[in-house]
Amino acid sequence: MKNNSTKNLIADGLKKLAISGQNVAVHSSLRSFGKVENLVPILNNLLQEEFSTILMPAFSGSANALPPVSQRPRQNGCDYSIHFDSIQPPPPFQIETAPVHPKMGMLSQSFAQLPNTLRSNHPWHSWSARGSRAAEFLYPHPWTTTNPPLNRLADADGWVLLLGVTLTTCTAIHLAEEKAGRRPFFRWAVDTDHSIKPVRVSGCAKGFDRLLDLCRPIFRETDLGLCHVIAAPLQPLIEICTKAIKDNSEITKCSSTCLRCNDAALGGPIFEGLN
Repeated sequence: MKNNSTKNLIADGLKKLAISGQNVAVHSSLRSFGKVENLVPILNNLLQEEFSTILMPAFSGSANALPPVSQRPRQNGCDYSIHFDSIQPPPPFQIETAPVHPKMGMLSQSFAQLPNTLRSNHPWHSWSARGSRAAEFLYPHPWTTTNPPLNRLADADGWVLLLGVTLTTCTAIHLAEEKAGRRPFFRWAVDTDHSIKPVRVSGCAKGFDRLLDLCRPIFRETDLGLCHVIAAPLQPLIEICTKAIKDNSEITKCSSTCLRCNDAALGGPIFEGLN
């Protein structure tokens, strides 16, 4: 597909959603577009032209460390005997050099590297942002929280934009889990002073598509060529999912054997010293 026709097709499709000028969190899969030349710069440019402020996940996990024995709550969505690397701990976490995990996708990785993109200082759930309210949404981001940038975006009547992906990538549903009473999990990271500190993190999202039918009434959907796009207002999305999780604690489970899903359904980690 030629660059000009691709750009026009994507631009027209985004406008059909009728959310121009809004603040959005974007989750994406470039594979859903098929083979398109120069797709990453085209999308980066068009998204910045269409929306006021853009957030994308810049999650890392590169500083993941083995916790002290005294800081290992039960019901924490992990097996401590195999989950951490105790032989070769990672270097201290520094947001300036921390990589964006490949699972975030090529668009998120590219977006985080654009000049003057801001990034929140969290060793697991970091977010990158560009636009008029980027700093307002990103900062502060304490390690003792999960996704406050997304919370602030929701409070500002922001939207989530899913480019070729579904609710299994939608971090906002983790906010619904917390509002429904689930406690975030603990992981640990090496800080700049080489100390190991606890970090609050979200759990498994593989079962979130079980919420799709409940959320469809608030979706706006279109196609950008081969890519199917879903847009949803964050606050109503979170409210719908919060109620669903309260009504049925099993609804987000991806399987009966998933440790993270099972522990989340039970309410999350239990350890008096860290709760």
